[in-house]
Amino acid sequence: MKSLKNILRGFQKFIKQKNLIQWDDKIIIAVSGGIDSTILLYLIKKISAEYNLTTLAVHINYNLRGEESDENEKFVKNLCYKWGIPLVTHHVEINEKSNLENKARNIRISIFRDLLQKYEFQKIALGHNKNDQAETLLLNLFRGCGVGGMKGIIPKSKDIIRPLLIFTRNEITEFANQNNIEFSEDSSNLNLIFDRNKIRHQIIPEIEKSLNPKVVEKMSESANIFQQTDSFLQAYCEEVFPEIVKKTDKDHFILNLDKLKNKNIILFYIARKIFGFITGSEQDFFSVHFDAISNLIRSTEGKYIQLPKGIFAIKDKQFLTFSKSPPVFEFNDYSRQINRTSRRILFKDHYISISELKSIPIHGYKFTQKNTCYVDLDKLKFPLTIRYRQPGDRFTPLGMHNLKKLKTFFIDSKIPRFERDKIIIVEDQNQIIWVAGIRISENVKFTSQTKRVLRIKSMKRLKDYRKAKRINK
Repeated sequence: MKSLKNILRGFQKFIKQKNLIQWDDKIIIAVSGGIDSTILLYLIKKISAEYNLTTLAVHINYNLRGEESDENEKFVKNLCYKWGIPLVTHHVEINEKSNLENKARNIRISIFRDLLQKYEFQKIALGHNKNDQAETLLLNLFRGCGVGGMKGIIPKSKDIIRPLLIFTRNEITEFANQNNIEFSEDSSNLNLIFDRNKIRHQIIPEIEKSLNPKVVEKMSESANIFQQTDSFLQAYCEEVFPEIVKKTDKDHFILNLDKLKNKNIILFYIARKIFGFITGSEQDFFSVHFDAISNLIRSTEGKYIQLPKGIFAIKDKQFLTFSKSPPVFEFNDYSRQINRTSRRILFKDHYISISELKSIPIHGYKFTQKNTCYVDLDKLKFPLTIRYRQPGDRFTPLGMHNLKKLKTFFIDSKIPRFERDKIIIVEDQNQIIWVAGIRISENVKFTSQTKRVLRIKSMKRLKDYRKAKRINK
């Protein structure tokens, strides 16, 4: 049995070790009224003066247990009044009872974050303990989560802290009994309809009885190891990500599989990271989705699969494309024309502009700008046509002297199949003069004999762009 002094010492040591609380912090404390959240409130109250903390208790009544829910709320109100801690309560209704645990969790986190912003607090304290950690590890393992899920509950995640992860539920219960700290029981914690309760009341007790009485401690230690492993792999993923992945826009990423051979675990982290970039969260990416991606990669033909939240993974030779848009299998015959040398047109989501340069810039041309090309104006025959690729397209790439199939050129340039349909083609009345962003034609390059230079630019339109309005005074 741990005394108040030992519990406080362990609590403060864990806080410092994991950098959970600093001087002058403003902390929201989630208080359900159960033993964990009550002890969390008690311990934070004990260190408030030492850390000069500002605290706010928040209780959410889901109205799922009738009078019991109201009694639970009443207990929390009396407790906070007795301990002199300000309290905010919220009443919510969950009409759809399927996946109840996740819905309730999402609701409370949303409420906490709204209050965090409203009152300019920095952190949300939750009362998870070592037993919650063990239950989470088993739940994640059964769901097929991979290394990332086996790290379990982490002590600090963005603005959420969990200062009780250092204690088991038995230690918390003994501490509450020893110090006569009352708490409110939640009957839903006994309901075996919930997967977590099955693990809590059936699976873990059986493991403790038949295999290892210290299984909760051991699983907590394993979670710590997985957390360190996950941190290392995430750091490595961050390091190699720019070399392996090309981002074409906010919801379109191309992964070069050749650079990830025999590195399956890194592929998992990179795929999950891309999924997070596009959807805003990595939470719904599980090993079952990675297995589907792995099967797609092993396929000999170009195929695609659909992941959660409308994300498509598209395989094309050594490339894997992640996008919110399904792959396009048909040629697009949309086109526009430019009839004069000083013009800008809108082509789908790009602005195409052309302008004549009558003098060569002092510092030369910036050929590193992929969205811009320079050609000999006198070698062109207007009007120019802006379009996408079509069957049978050929051109003479800069540096070559013979016509080449555009399809072969794309293959040699390692352009993924499903990217080729989005590349803009600029041609005059005789030939393709520019494969936008990639290469001009040898036949229209300017030389020392060139008298007039035409600059062609392709710029992606900003979706949120609005013209400035003149203010009439």
